[in-house]
Amino acid sequence: MKTIKKIVAVFLLATVIFTLSGCSWFMSEPEKEAQDFVKESISNLYNVTSGNYELSLKGVASGAPNAVPQNLNFNLSMAGLFDSKDSKAPQFTMKLAGDMAADQDTKQAIDIELRLNKENFYVLLTQLPDFGETVPKEAIALFTGKWWQIAIPEGAFEQMSLLEQDETKMTPEQKAFKELFNKTKFFKDLKFIAGDSLSGVDCYHYSGVLDKDGIKTFLAEASKLQGQEMTETDLQNLDSFLAATTAPVDLWIDSSTATLKKFASKLTIVPQNAGYADIKLSFELKNVNEDVSVEIPANATIFDPASLFGGMTIDGTGTTDALNTAEITDAPVINGAGGQ
Repeated sequence: MKTIKKIVAVFLLATVIFTLSGCSWFMSEPEKEAQDFVKESISNLYNVTSGNYELSLKGVASGAPNAVPQNLNFNLSMAGLFDSKDSKAPQFTMKLAGDMAADQDTKQAIDIELRLNKENFYVLLTQLPDFGETVPKEAIALFTGKWWQIAIPEGAFEQMSLLEQDETKMTPEQKAFKELFNKTKFFKDLKFIAGDSLSGVDCYHYSGVLDKDGIKTFLAEASKLQGQEMTETDLQNLDSFLAATTAPVDLWIDSSTATLKKFASKLTIVPQNAGYADIKLSFELKNVNEDVSVEIPANATIFDPASLFGGMTIDGTGTTDALNTAEITDAPVINGAGGQ
């Protein structure tokens, strides 16, 4: 009788573990080779048109002798949503928050929010670092604490040549970029670790390292497609940076869609001259291809960049209420805008 009770108890315990784990503990390795499967998961990012994202950056860095600042540490996070179903009317938000400190200075907080829809770009500056009062607090105060609205020029998104995802609407350059992206090997030395559950999604967990040759080729070819071919000096600098960088990676791939869901790495950068940087980086996609919507801020203040120059509006006449330039000390005066 006791034996039967033990068997039942073990069975119940296994059932609970199986349920709580979302079955991920019992996932077997995909039949495809690790390199092929990871490459496929990156190519499938082209099928991701909406969702939420989370990015975190945490690290310390030290510069070469006499560098200013000599030391830097930071802890930043970015999160938001995106929707690129319509390449001519993308939606995007970003909340950037965290802190940073240079040398022996106290940590300075940063808190910025961005929102983008078809017509306008919105910015809310809640807190900005003053970098040891290099930037006057009075100047920072002029911009913080309110939503600013900036109009997007008509046709601006049509110039973003890499944004289109509908292959029937792609230009030759866009198709060439997609082909380049799909064939590039960004990682190597890949191996399967285990099944994991991330945000309720069963995933395959792999480890590896950055493929420096693949990344160099991708950046060089992508620059050509954008009409900005990298110079020999650019390539040498890129070689030096990659040679100084060690970057083990962890990758999580959605088991149902074979799409890369999360990337994490600890980058160690040790240049030949001097200095170093240790950076922890992670990026995760959530709610993939679900409907998202950007909330338009109420009562946003229209921002006129020309108001920074003595109150002249974009058409060169009058003043604007978007910014009280009288509060800016020694603001430059432009002839025809109230100056002499």
